[in-house]
Amino acid sequence: MLLFYLLIFFFGTFIGSFLNVLIDRPARGETVFWGSSHCEECNHKLVWNDLIPLWSYLRLGGRCRYCRSPIPFWLPLVETVTGLLFVLATYIFGLTSSNLSMIDMAIWLYRYMAISLLIVIFFSDLKYHLIYDQIVYTATGITLLYHLFCFFMPNILPITHYPLPITNYFFSAFLSAAFFYLLYALGPKIFHQDTMGLGDVKLAFLMGLLLGYPKIIIALYLAFLTGALVGVILILVKKAERKSQIAFGPFLVGATFVVGFFGEGIWEAAMTLFY
Repeated sequence: MLLFYLLIFFFGTFIGSFLNVLIDRPARGETVFWGSSHCEECNHKLVWNDLIPLWSYLRLGGRCRYCRSPIPFWLPLVETVTGLLFVLATYIFGLTSSNLSMIDMAIWLYRYMAISLLIVIFFSDLKYHLIYDQIVYTATGITLLYHLFCFFMPNILPITHYPLPITNYFFSAFLSAAFFYLLYALGPKIFHQDTMGLGDVKLAFLMGLLLGYPKIIIALYLAFLTGALVGVILILVKKAERKSQIAFGPFLVGATFVVGFFGEGIWEAAMTLFY
């Protein structure tokens, strides 16, 4: 079983290598699917053995083979995070290496795609304060297709794959987006500065579609709590001012991962605590 998880991890790192392209190239005005990879400093074209996830970074000592400038630490970080999240999802949701039906494979393809697109949103907003519409729309589209597939083909899916009514996910998505749109529209009038961007509104819609109720409530609470704590810490260490804008997308995505993986346990603990 350990070998299986190692294979999933390495598969995730290769996907993470491509996610770096999706994260960085649009922000630089470069095309995603055309053009070869190159060093950001010397612009030298990279060959295949410069692009092996994690291994190339470690073998080269974290420096470009041609100009010896440091390779951005973001690149191996995204690869590692992707591999670890793939393993975590595989473990929690119970993928096995045998007896996989075509339906199981389709469900896992959807899960890995959703995780990958959320990772792109996390790092693109963290690095560039950009949430790419194409990524959010793609994630929303495949999630809608998944919901529709589960709705029209209920008899071939175990209940663990689809535990809530489809209307739950849709209402969660629309109400989450409406809440964030109010923050986007009223923020400048109340706080005299932008508090949310439209990218956050679209991401909130995606979160509701992914999580449903009550998980979306937990995720939004967790995102606002962690965002506020990090903001206070940055102000205290003088890395930000009271009116500084901090990317909120990473907190939303981080909360989505936490609740998506551990939401049932968190909800049960909260109900036990309050009732």
